[in-house]
Amino acid sequence: MSELIQKQLNKLAEHYNELGQKHGYSPSATQQSCLATQERRLQVLLEMSGNLKGAKVLDFGCGTGHLLAVLEQSGFEGEYVGYDISSELLSIARAEHQSGRFELKNIFESPIEESFDWVFISGVFNNDIEHNQEFMQQVLQTLFPKARKGLVFNALSHYVDYQSPGLYYFDPCWVFDYCKRHLTTHVVLNHAYQIKPDVIPFEFSCCLHKTEFLPVHP
Repeated sequence: MSELIQKQLNKLAEHYNELGQKHGYSPSATQQSCLATQERRLQVLLEMSGNLKGAKVLDFGCGTGHLLAVLEQSGFEGEYVGYDISSELLSIARAEHQSGRFELKNIFESPIEESFDWVFISGVFNNDIEHNQEFMQQVLQTLFPKARKGLVFNALSHYVDYQSPGLYYFDPCWVFDYCKRHLTTHVVLNHAYQIKPDVIPFEFSCCLHKTEFLPVHP
């Protein structure tokens, strides 16, 4: 990982530590506008993954661990692991969710010595850190090999009528092409869901399925 990206991640950790101290266990601690939109985007990721009965899941960039709450509302009885770079958010997550395992972890500095059925990534790619495409590539390259069944993530789309300063908006076509060429032949991209009523889709989600077929590099 480049030194510039690492510096940006350190700034992000400080930023989310401050949000956690200010907001506690709430959507605002992870830059979510409200609980309804937070849970809607998490539900989209879960719907794309399929059956999670008895699964071991990784919530990468878990924040306060609200994905575990959403999972348990649907009867989840598997194993949940959350990784994050914010110590403050992890303290909140541990206090709220005793059934989960939460770790302070930079996956580029310490190896991942376990595997998971499914990896979920929500909101991790939203902040503008100057080299967002490289960051996404490195995260996916690191985590996808650790997934036995698949990996699901979301990102903001550049097909929007407004862009907020400080956020990064990906070209979904670039994301799909990168994943299809370099990670797996089985890629699903969903850009047809709304997070807020009467607002055009401003984000998209991708599901990368594990398969025996190797990606083709034209």
